[in-house]
Amino acid sequence: MATARVFLLLVFAAAVIVDGSATAQTRSTNVGSQPTDTCPKPHQVSRKEILQAMSGHGEYNVTSTTTSIRFAGEALLAIVQRRKQEAPASTHLTINHADWFAAHLATAGVSYAEMSEAARASFRRRRDALVDYGPDVVEKVGEGPVPSMALDVTLFWPDTGDAPSEFSYRDTLSHPRVTVYHQRVVRFKLLQYKDLLLLDQIQGISVRPLGFMSAVFAVLGKPDLRQIRVAVSRDQWQVMRGTVNVFAGITRTGTGAIEPGGRGHEEVPRHRADLRKMAEQIKRPLELRYGRPSCQTRLAMQDRAKDCEGVMGGAGACPQ
Repeated sequence: MATARVFLLLVFAAAVIVDGSATAQTRSTNVGSQPTDTCPKPHQVSRKEILQAMSGHGEYNVTSTTTSIRFAGEALLAIVQRRKQEAPASTHLTINHADWFAAHLATAGVSYAEMSEAARASFRRRRDALVDYGPDVVEKVGEGPVPSMALDVTLFWPDTGDAPSEFSYRDTLSHPRVTVYHQRVVRFKLLQYKDLLLLDQIQGISVRPLGFMSAVFAVLGKPDLRQIRVAVSRDQWQVMRGTVNVFAGITRTGTGAIEPGGRGHEEVPRHRADLRKMAEQIKRPLELRYGRPSCQTRLAMQDRAKDCEGVMGGAGACPQ
């Protein structure tokens, strides 16, 4: 059990970013339909808008890999919240990789070399984001509270014919160290609750432990990340609970804690009764049924070399 908890905490740190027990995960399916005859172009978020959203972060380390899920998730939610107020009819937006990285760099006030390897790898690969926040992201809530906001997020870089299908980087901040793999298209649902941030139905992220743990997990290959739950205390500690698919439908879950400075703990500190209470609360059952991906999302997942003039197209996405 200790080994599993350590490994899962590494997954939390590597993911950005969100169990054998049914009460510790969401049960979800993709259903529904959406017309394909019209596909409006999403709003392009400006660098100024991203900066404004990131500026509202709490007092914690915004360049640590272990805090990246919370930082990115809260920034995306802030961007969408502002957009909903300014353009109520809008349901999609796009974020350029260069604008996101520049805003993150300015917010952190550090040099390029001081940014996390995860952030630099996404920037080098020119990975953009498409966010669907329309009413069909969640079709039905079967159990648990209704989320205050729900996003369908797609991260991708252009497929120009010779583009790699994935990138990887070695997370040297984790213990033990891991190699993290991101496919060209990464997708997840991001849901906001009063006391919880949920990344659900994560697709396209996997990890491989290095060193002494590599032999333990060698037969399992690269476990896939499936779900992350994050709760935040008043003093900016994070309690994180994540689920990975380790082999042929077999899942494992674990809970850890992260200090504001980014240091991870494979267990919730025993002297922190508030954190231990949060760890129990985020286990609550959540049952959601998601709608079918929008036409904008389906276009973002297509082969860009064949469809460079689509809604996410442009000079940077088309083969020269």
